[in-house]
Amino acid sequence: MSDAPPPGRVLRAARRVLGQQELAPLIAIVILFLVFEFRSGEVGFFSNPDLMSSVAALTSSVGMVSLGVTALMISGEFDLSVSATFALGPAVMGWLMREWGWHILAGLFAGLAIVALIGLINGLITTYVGVPSFIVTLGMLFAVTSWNRIILGGFPVDLIEEEGTVKKILGADIPGSPIAAPFAWMVGIGIILAFVLWRTQFGNWTYAAGKYGGGVARAMGVPVLRVKLINFVLAGLLAGLAGILQFADFGSSSVASGIDINLLAIVAVVVGGTSLFGAKGTVIGSMLGAIILGSLKVGLIVIKVPSEYYLGLVGVLLVVSAGLNARVEALRRGGARSTLFG
Repeated sequence: MSDAPPPGRVLRAARRVLGQQELAPLIAIVILFLVFEFRSGEVGFFSNPDLMSSVAALTSSVGMVSLGVTALMISGEFDLSVSATFALGPAVMGWLMREWGWHILAGLFAGLAIVALIGLINGLITTYVGVPSFIVTLGMLFAVTSWNRIILGGFPVDLIEEEGTVKKILGADIPGSPIAAPFAWMVGIGIILAFVLWRTQFGNWTYAAGKYGGGVARAMGVPVLRVKLINFVLAGLLAGLAGILQFADFGSSSVASGIDINLLAIVAVVVGGTSLFGAKGTVIGSMLGAIILGSLKVGLIVIKVPSEYYLGLVGVLLVVSAGLNARVEALRRGGARSTLFG
């Protein structure tokens, strides 16, 4: 008798593999790496530690922000203020250390508390007042940008003279590897959040809150408003942490830090397979999406493509990814075209 598995089992296994949301961005990363490695000549790409360090640095900031954005979008909401929150965390931290002589650890916790408060305010206005999150967070984007300018007075803050253990944990290079601590923080927090979304009750509630506007989940006893509120706080907290990690890595931060990272995070999330309409997405996919963006930016420089093309390619990538996601969702529904109203 043959020991080969039944054809039906093989087919089901193949469908499970092909149905993984992370598969498409993973394939895209492999293709990008191969193309850039081949086109870069003797410089190399994947084989060049310095270039991989640059990819990791670009990925870590967008990737960390995208973690919170992913959970929030799965629950059916948006946060456009994360780019300003990204700059606010290090601004508060650096200002307190410079003007008041606070210890770096105290400044760190104060910065994180402030950005979490921003997320809380966004969540409260959206969930309990009923203003759409797009409007709330767009308004918060402008407000926090103004606060950043007031706090810093137009001048950057720096950590150049700070050489303590806390700074090394937050931003130092990892010995024996081409990556710095922020990338490791992104991966570690991403794995934890992925476990929460996949294996806990709160994760189930998050997916349920984003389906059909949360109406069905609410009828089943899911605390939809509380779930969304927590995810708003998480989005703000992780955006601020991303800014602080970059602050520790680069040694300086300014009002311009994190500009456009709110849009790039949404691109990473969509490229990673998260639906713009909620109830679908994975944290791992979003991290892979961030790696694609980081690889694309560094790779274009290596093969001497003008930097002006980068944002255009990001736009094309976003539209194509959203179209593919919509088509896959339509196929899962039995062939009906995916529309705004389901």
